[in-house]
Amino acid sequence: MALGPTCRGAAAGSTLAAPPRRVRCPVSPLLLPLSFAARWLAPLLAVLWFAASAQAQQPLTPRSVVADLDRLKQTYEVRNFRIGGKYDLADGKAWENGAPGGTTLESLGAAPARTAYMALGTPKRNAQGEIVNAIVINSYYSGDATAMYNNWVAGQAGNGFSGGALVGPGLLFDTNRFYVVFVDALGLWGASKPSDGLGRKFPVYSYYDVVQLNYRLLRDHLKVAKVVLSTGASMGATQAYYWGLMHPEMVAAVMPIGGATATDGEGPVAAWTFQLAKAALESDPVWVATNGDYYRLPKEQHPNKGVEFHWSMLSITGYDLNYRQSLGWDAVSKEVFSWEADPRMGANAGSNLKNLAKVFDGVDLWYRDTVGEIHNINALLPQMKARTLVVHVDNDQWLISDKARAAAQAIPGGQYVGLSDPTAHYAVFKAPNVLRTNPIFDSYLHDVGILADRDIVCEATNYRTPKVNMQADKARSFWKQEMVSPFPVKYAQVQDRRGVQWELGYMDEYCGKSANPPVLVVVHGKGAFGAHYGYLIKYAVERGYRVIAPDMPQWGTSGPGNLDKPMTRTLTDVRDAFHALVVDKLGVKKAWYHGHSLGGQTVIGYALRYPEAVQGLVLEAPAGLEEYSRTFRMGDQDLPICDKSIAYDLKAWHAAYDPMGLVEGERKRSPQGVRDFFYFKKRDPAGNAVPTSTGYFFNDTEYARLHTDQRVAMIAGNPREFEQWSFMFIYDLYSICSELVRDDPASIYKQLTKLKMPVFLAFGAQEPFIPGTALNGLTDLSKSIIVPFKQRMTAAGNPPVIKVYPGVGHFIHTDVPYEYARDTVDFMKTGRVDAATPSVTSALVNGSVPAAAAPAAASDKPSGLAK
Repeated sequence: MALGPTCRGAAAGSTLAAPPRRVRCPVSPLLLPLSFAARWLAPLLAVLWFAASAQAQQPLTPRSVVADLDRLKQTYEVRNFRIGGKYDLADGKAWENGAPGGTTLESLGAAPARTAYMALGTPKRNAQGEIVNAIVINSYYSGDATAMYNNWVAGQAGNGFSGGALVGPGLLFDTNRFYVVFVDALGLWGASKPSDGLGRKFPVYSYYDVVQLNYRLLRDHLKVAKVVLSTGASMGATQAYYWGLMHPEMVAAVMPIGGATATDGEGPVAAWTFQLAKAALESDPVWVATNGDYYRLPKEQHPNKGVEFHWSMLSITGYDLNYRQSLGWDAVSKEVFSWEADPRMGANAGSNLKNLAKVFDGVDLWYRDTVGEIHNINALLPQMKARTLVVHVDNDQWLISDKARAAAQAIPGGQYVGLSDPTAHYAVFKAPNVLRTNPIFDSYLHDVGILADRDIVCEATNYRTPKVNMQADKARSFWKQEMVSPFPVKYAQVQDRRGVQWELGYMDEYCGKSANPPVLVVVHGKGAFGAHYGYLIKYAVERGYRVIAPDMPQWGTSGPGNLDKPMTRTLTDVRDAFHALVVDKLGVKKAWYHGHSLGGQTVIGYALRYPEAVQGLVLEAPAGLEEYSRTFRMGDQDLPICDKSIAYDLKAWHAAYDPMGLVEGERKRSPQGVRDFFYFKKRDPAGNAVPTSTGYFFNDTEYARLHTDQRVAMIAGNPREFEQWSFMFIYDLYSICSELVRDDPASIYKQLTKLKMPVFLAFGAQEPFIPGTALNGLTDLSKSIIVPFKQRMTAAGNPPVIKVYPGVGHFIHTDVPYEYARDTVDFMKTGRVDAATPSVTSALVNGSVPAAAAPAAASDKPSGLAK
């Protein structure tokens, strides 16, 4: 039977400035005044744990966390919705109205399932009248739409707790650009919940039910067809994961903030916490006497002490324990439970708990604990199609961060960004403000369109999330069949000037309409491949550039077709092959050339060899700006490791390099060794990870992950391709230094001043490989590399544009992907870059200086040349 009239708030699709007439719901005397909500629900309960919310129509518990915002909340019913069934993601039609095996509330004599929401902003509609610019903000464990609204919407009392407003005109979730929907969650507050009348007859619901009920709200009632982003804090973050998995056709991106993908044993601390909280409820004498069926009693006789005990169990580890300790007893005692009043505990002992017991129902909380305790979607994460950024508090005491990192690793293209804060789990609410200038966070929000890029001229529709098969089949080509590049790979046969025929794999993308667009050629570094620059490629393509990204002969997608070719070639051969591809086959007579590391030296030499084909150079941590000795002293031998005369003599090359064991060492790297090295770590004798001064990635961004996964997966992949890769990884050390011999009057270094085109030089302040200390004794990136280059080029009449990125290593395009891509395009368009970014300003103000290159290793082998 119906339990009361449906409550209505502002009209769907409107802003919330002036809600129209509504049907008034019964108002409970227990509804919390705003001052009270601001005092404890934002700083305490509002942060208390996983997402929540439902919408009650009876006065036993309030319908909204923040009473003064209740007038803005709307209700929506879904008739005959099955709760508690089994969801099979492969058969979405089966759970359109809840999953098979579930129970409808009507069949139990209750009103239909309902949810509640608050919507504001500017809806954008397609030709069918459907909204295509929605942002969905899910509720947390003990909160609802009004609680999240109170924390994140501009001008609300909870803004301070969240470090500032996030939703409003011109803010992160810009209501001038997006239609923002705050939703309640089945089981509490304004949605259907046990305390509405069914008590423990209420079906045990799941996160699937919570999300599917709200999906029906969005699709059927609000007419939302596209969700730009689903996000939320704590339990709201968990729901965000489910949105991405259940509705990939609707949801483009998800950003879980402090949520869990599993708490059924794979998340043991969370499961333990929930079990303790439930046990606290069940220990109340009233609960024991009534077996949880106490609704015939007045509220003051309910198992309220069990509710107090429940919240005390959850509260103890909400904050960082050291921070909690620092607050002192008077503050902490408000969260401390006791069955009987104890004057020794102080006058305020348990005061917050008593207030919580007034507004929560024990059975409602028991169900909420159960849904949090029994879920696990880890096995489904590889199916995620939505662009995903996992945001987590690294020192969370409830939801341990290693589980969140693992979730990000399991999701194709998934990224992780963390923060530490004394408020531990409660920091989820301010995480977006704390992370505003974080390069991973910033790049992701630009990438999914939350942060506006007004210079986008077209959409790179061919773009897809790159990924690697981590169980590569030895019988298949790793590069052609076990890895997905961000854009389709094409192949061409070209010939260098020596007459050697090469098969080159390359990406060639353009989405504009110009018959003669500007062109950027992206040339990868040693050990890398064109797909590793997918973010830069996509960024430039969407801003009107045609981008060509070839793989060097015997690297990446150019490797499989050249397995039977000579294992020796010079960078001059590479340049000639690229010229044959870009100019002769693709008809691009002039282009910008971007080169990273080895690729930087490659494009410098290309500009010297084919100056008429080069419009300008973008050099990312390039080789080529220093010189080396022709030989390397090892024991009593002088090994000719940089001698040009051995370029095509494989036997002589092996005689020079085999004594150092570099090729064999590269072949024998273990997967753990790869991951450690790539992220500036090594293992001590006890097997513990310790930081090192050399590595690849300071930030675990999408393309840092792609490169790491590629290197690891290759180990068990096609053996011939891995053999080729391992050899070329060392051979191209020779390719670099053989062009930079100190006593060679024609070295690339000596010819730098012949460059007459615009040059942008970029280095990370924590560059670990340049200068090549082990081979030339240079140690200062600034004094030995950057300053001399600037002085020489300026004296020659071609002053370069230079930028040093603080907190960044050798891979600028992965450590700060958005900033670097923007700088590259800005330089090509205007000849300038923005040197006064927040990170640069912070480094200058705080006295940060570029770190020196790593000192030479205590070894008889050259090191520091892993670029």
